[in-house]
Amino acid sequence: MSKVVQKKNHWTTKVNECAISKDARGELNVQLLGGAENGEFAYIGHVNGNAVQYRHGKVSEGELLLEVETLSVSGLPLYDVLTVIKNCKGPIRLKTVRQ
Repeated sequence: MSKVVQKKNHWTTKVNECAISKDARGELNVQLLGGAENGEFAYIGHVNGNAVQYRHGKVSEGELLLEVETLSVSGLPLYDVLTVIKNCKGPIRLKTVRQ
């Protein structure tokens, strides 16, 4: 295989970036599941499409969560990921990738 073909199919070319604002209650309206305590990466669960306040981009159910506000969350327990999100101010930038 040529290097060009490998680069096009590499998972890093499929990284999704978005920014989501919290609602009046401080919720993202995006369910997070998994986490290191379950032997998994954190991933996106149910997305309440009507209530999510996107600034740019979008997330989809099943995507793996790679970063929150440029902090790598791969391999962290879910409670740590949720703590990072809870302490963020303004729109929260997420990087995800499809499984």
